[in-house]
Amino acid sequence: MKKIYFGDFRLYVIKHIKEIEQAEIEAYTTEWFLIRYLKKISKVADGNIEYNIVEGPIRSLIRFYVDNIDDKSELGDRCKKIHIEYRNLLRKKQSSKYS
Repeated sequence: MKKIYFGDFRLYVIKHIKEIEQAEIEAYTTEWFLIRYLKKISKVADGNIEYNIVEGPIRSLIRFYVDNIDDKSELGDRCKKIHIEYRNLLRKKQSSKYS
């Protein structure tokens, strides 16, 4: 696959990080670990890169979500939205209209 511009996706993830950090969170809580996973994603999703560089941290986020976060919670909704945004970006890039 060609290189993909992840800049907008990175800004989307950073927006979620800032929203979670507004509430004072304690160390080693679910929110704290979620922020760490999101920061890994924002760190690697900088500029034009191949999707497999971002795929690893996204998969780690999904594993964390499945193991530790309730589906119907606010954090669960955030994880779903981030994953959907990531999938939409890949789908848009794969379509012939944008290649």
